[in-house]
Amino acid sequence: MSDYRVVAAVMATVQNMLQDAIGEAAPGAVVRTGPPEEEAPDQVAEGLVKVFLFRVEPNPTMRNAELPVRAADGRVIKQPQMAVNLDILFSFYGNERRKIPYLLLGLTLAALHAEPYPSVRHMPRTSAAGGNGSPDPVSASLAGSGLELQSHALRLSLLPLGHEELFPLFSHIPFVMSVAYRAQVVLIEPFANPEPALPVRRADFFVPPQAPPLLERVEPALLTWAAGAEVVLSGQQLAAGTGQAAGAGLRVLFDDLEAEPRVESSRSLRCFLPDGLQAGMHLVRVVRPAGGGEGSPNVESNPLALAVEPVVREARATLSGDGSSVELRVAFEPEVWATTPVVVLLNPVSDAAGNRPSRAYAVSGRVEPTVPDRVDLEVDVEPGSYLVRLQIDGVTSRLATGPDGTFDAPRVEIPEVPPDASEGEGPR
Repeated sequence: MSDYRVVAAVMATVQNMLQDAIGEAAPGAVVRTGPPEEEAPDQVAEGLVKVFLFRVEPNPTMRNAELPVRAADGRVIKQPQMAVNLDILFSFYGNERRKIPYLLLGLTLAALHAEPYPSVRHMPRTSAAGGNGSPDPVSASLAGSGLELQSHALRLSLLPLGHEELFPLFSHIPFVMSVAYRAQVVLIEPFANPEPALPVRRADFFVPPQAPPLLERVEPALLTWAAGAEVVLSGQQLAAGTGQAAGAGLRVLFDDLEAEPRVESSRSLRCFLPDGLQAGMHLVRVVRPAGGGEGSPNVESNPLALAVEPVVREARATLSGDGSSVELRVAFEPEVWATTPVVVLLNPVSDAAGNRPSRAYAVSGRVEPTVPDRVDLEVDVEPGSYLVRLQIDGVTSRLATGPDGTFDAPRVEIPEVPPDASEGEGPR
């Protein structure tokens, strides 16, 4: 791979490419590296192209492709690698009356368009000749940088620049006609000798005789929680056949919880929700032995989503002991972990006169570890009758409908806080 000299090697390669491209059409024109600046007429001669590296950025595609791998004690066992893009500015100088800058610009665009992947012949080498025909010491020092051995070949592409990018480059001198290109990807490896790993003594691998299970459907995909609730899994190669032998070692995973299914066919399983499954979104997978006798590894199906809706059992609102606030208690099923956020949704219901509070509310809370099926909240809402829903992990409980088809349960009556109890602030 390429070492720390690769950036300099890229600049030398681009310089060699342009010098070859302009040599015949503009004899006497030269290519130099350096920032754009005012050039004296005697320095420009028959034309000048300045090549300037003005920006280095990490390559977004490969920036994490080769991270250093270290042993537990910090020893490097795999070479780290950095991937960067180089943004290069080409500035053109020459006699304006003879249109030399525009000629050099056209030659540069044509050369880099015709050869976006620089050839090895332009890269630094020990046999390259200098201005007097003797070996070029700069090229010789950059030979062997590894640019020509990169796993991803260097590529040059036109890079449009806006005013805000050009202004800093020419803030100290009059503008010089310029164009920018991006060189990517440049891979840099530091000097480090990774510690070689020992060879593998034995490779234990297993090729299953059958295709892994393919889960195609979970029915129902949206399920209201209930004791004894059951789901049906459909797909391909879910079991080896039917009967007790087909279900040996067969499991259904609801996230990390296991359930033992009943085999209806190799394409259909039926199982109850496992104990401890809480409401919310879950990933369902089928796991079965791959075959080959006792001790053979398991194969796992693709996951499918299952949404389990919570059920509100009771909702009750009372005034606190000192009468200054309203405490809302919502009991529900199934139980949830104490770390699980629970959101109580309150939607107003019209009273007999057709009046109802003007706002709906969403109040967040958590359960106590000792009471995992109840949430107690202090709410600050307008008094009145509200429909109550519970949202856990993005899945919301259902509302029941009355004879007229409108939602009517579960509901809770929020009492009014006495004005004197809240220090004259009015109803909370």
